Amino acid sequence: MIRALALALLLAGPAAAHVLDGQITEQDGAGRFVLLDEPPLAVGQDIFDSPDLIAFDEAQGVILPAMLRLDLGGPIPTGTVAAFHSLVFDGTGGRQRGWVLFDGPILGVAILPDTLAATDALAGGVTLFLGHEMRGLERGDRAWIDADDPRRLWVDWAGSSPGDQLRVVTGALPLM
Repeated sequence: MIRALALALLLAGPAAAHVLDGQITEQDGAGRFVLLDEPPLAVGQDIFDSPDLIAFDEAQGVILPAMLRLDLGGPIPTGTVAAFHSLVFDGTGGRQRGWVLFDGPILGVAILPDTLAATDALAGGVTLFLGHEMRGLERGDRAWIDADDPRRLWVDWAGSSPGDQLRVVTGALPLM
């Protein structure tokens, strides 16, 4: 079993998945979709303080050391090559509905504080997430994987301080 896993890892080579696009389809404010080139140093109360739907890629080509259970989708089996991404709405009040498209299929989404904290190390640990107890989605907020396109995640959430944040795990594609 260990030999087979080692061989699979050697043959797999580098893998990655990225945020491709996004759009706010309904909102109370004047936000826009913002794709950050690299993870920010910190996410939390009033770090962005904008009505934007913000996305960024985290870790790429992560080989899961154990089965990963998330709040939406999954469970994701041990040995899966995955990529991690974050979505943030650190709004100034109001609701926002929109979508984010990835180049790999969505395997699962962390939306609760404990699940987000449990995936921090797998996601690379580059970004400091402030206020762990306030992370995730609040009552009345929701996220779902598009039934017609498993690469698209929809969000419908209200932003206030400290805002909303979730983590998306996608299948990573081999780099060519």
